[in-house]
Amino acid sequence: MENQALEVPEEAAIVEYKTPLPPPQPPTDKQHAESIHEKVISQLSDLPPSSVEEDQNVIDFVEDDPENPFNWPTWRKWVIVILVCTTRMLVNFATVTVVPAVPQVLDDFHVKNDLYSTFLVSIWEMGEAVGPFFVGPFSELFGRMPVYHVGNLLFILCSIASALSTNISMLIAFRFLNGLVITSLTLGPSIVGDLFKKEERGSAMAIAIAFPLIGPVASPIVGAYVAQAKGWRWTIWIIVMAVGTVTLMSLALVRETYKVKILQRKAERLRKETGNHLLRSKYQDVTERTSFLTSMLRPMRMMLSPIVSIVALYTALTYGISYLILTTLTEIMQNNYGFGQGAVGLTFLGRAVGNIIGMLLYRFTSDRYVRQKRFSDGYLKPEHRLSLMVFGSIFLPVGLLLYGWTAKFRVQFMAPIVGTAVIGFSMLLTVLPTENYLVDVYDLHGASAVGAAVVMRALFGALLPLAGPPLYGSLGLGWGNSVLAFIALIFIPALVVLQLYGERIRKSRRFQVGL
Repeated sequence: MENQALEVPEEAAIVEYKTPLPPPQPPTDKQHAESIHEKVISQLSDLPPSSVEEDQNVIDFVEDDPENPFNWPTWRKWVIVILVCTTRMLVNFATVTVVPAVPQVLDDFHVKNDLYSTFLVSIWEMGEAVGPFFVGPFSELFGRMPVYHVGNLLFILCSIASALSTNISMLIAFRFLNGLVITSLTLGPSIVGDLFKKEERGSAMAIAIAFPLIGPVASPIVGAYVAQAKGWRWTIWIIVMAVGTVTLMSLALVRETYKVKILQRKAERLRKETGNHLLRSKYQDVTERTSFLTSMLRPMRMMLSPIVSIVALYTALTYGISYLILTTLTEIMQNNYGFGQGAVGLTFLGRAVGNIIGMLLYRFTSDRYVRQKRFSDGYLKPEHRLSLMVFGSIFLPVGLLLYGWTAKFRVQFMAPIVGTAVIGFSMLLTVLPTENYLVDVYDLHGASAVGAAVVMRALFGALLPLAGPPLYGSLGLGWGNSVLAFIALIFIPALVVLQLYGERIRKSRRFQVGL
């Protein structure tokens, strides 16, 4: 009986053997996040506050931490990048969109002064020169998203006030405030740096920075036709509607990306959940030592660094020249080539084509070159980003000479437009490596570094358009642009030195700037 009880029928054994076990199911993203969270809570709860070593109370991202922006799903990263760069494109668009309608503005307000055609752009740029002193430091104190959202809402309010202006002084005042409250110009590169690792950053940076540069090129075209059909105020109302739509989407979809604030909130949450009040963020000591005044002065101190000053000055020169052409091209093409108000907007497409070619070159070569240098040299340094900047700097004087002299002698109209395309190509290969480089070098304080560069860029963008008409009036289009070309040539040796010896300069005590 015992032997019979222990026997297993052959058929049952075969059936048991052939019955497959269900395959293990991979954990969902939510289960994975909950697993990591429970593991952290378990480890921290077992540590009595009185006996914990100092470094055990420091909260940092663990491996594959879903709270680390580097580990976020690709779709979420790109949604944030697309929304931020769309906002940046729209504010760039708004800078120049009213320029083709300036004659209507002056006629509406009964003002007779041609200087307003450039002043309405310059006053906006002056606002942009002031804003980054607040935007970068505020984002490092309070996080990227509060500053980004508040800035967008204020931009919409200032734009509404501009569209409702009752005199030229009111329009100028709110144009200045529009430039002042822009946040995306400073935060865009920093947010990309928050989301992507250094060797993956180039492609995202190319889109986040290059796409918005289409704004100042497309806006004169759109502005000319909108002003002709609906009046100058609608060149502003379309901006209000577009920025308002993107802002609503950003409020719903964009989340905090700054790792300092994310870890600070994580530490606060874990202190409540574990009862261990000694827990603190990895960056708590840095944030506690940083006063509000220190943060506000950081962009100005960064300008004392040769690293920041060289790239910021050259980027500002390129940017200022670009805006000088944007504000004078309409008059040149109308007077020298007889273009009408609508058709003259199409001449701005030359710069757009140059921008696109530069963006594609950077998009498909930057990260590949950085990975290759990391493989060959064994390490990655920010100066690897500057090779394309040096290459692009050669084309700026070429474009200026081509544009100036062909316009002076009224060569077929495509010749100066090709010159603007070459300038646009050079500008793109200047702005992209600069902002990528500053974010790579300064990491946590990347927003302040980019802010310092934006300040310089905005000043040149404001002043060069004002200096352009007197320069061209005194020297003519040929020699006036030749002077700018010679100034651009002076910077090329400095850029080469920065590429070759930038790492040594950064690490030298002589050039250290307290942050």
